[in-house]
Amino acid sequence: MAHDDLKENTTMKIRAKVIISLINQGQVLLAEGFDPVRDFRFYIPVGGGVEFGETLEAAAKRELSEELGVTGHRLEFLNFHESIFEFQGSPEHEIMFHYLCQIDDAVREALPEAGTESDGETFQVSWLSRNELDAVREKLVPPLIIDDLSSRLL
Repeated sequence: MAHDDLKENTTMKIRAKVIISLINQGQVLLAEGFDPVRDFRFYIPVGGGVEFGETLEAAAKRELSEELGVTGHRLEFLNFHESIFEFQGSPEHEIMFHYLCQIDDAVREALPEAGTESDGETFQVSWLSRNELDAVREKLVPPLIIDDLSSRLL
């Protein structure tokens, strides 16, 4: 889609989003996603949109609580990423603020087997080591999160 075509559609907005990588035992927890239009399976940190008046860190804490039931953990800001892409046939533009959350073994064991979106829909999650992240590099969203995480993983 050409830039001029995007400008003509006034309903399109840039979405501010927080993404949070949970780290434990040298692995990162990522959500699994699928775009049926492109037949593309991908991995992305848990997270979601920032609400009006909400700070980035407050949004990250809320998303962790809503999607995985994780509360009370310190977050470390890692980086921001910009993505312009298509999802399910629609153009998207997101600015993603990437946070890191270290969790201990007890929190990891208490995590649900699947995450839950705000609409109640569930999504699968996977723990990935650095080698496993390298193996799925072309399926990471956003792709450069691997640079943010590499030094934190085994």
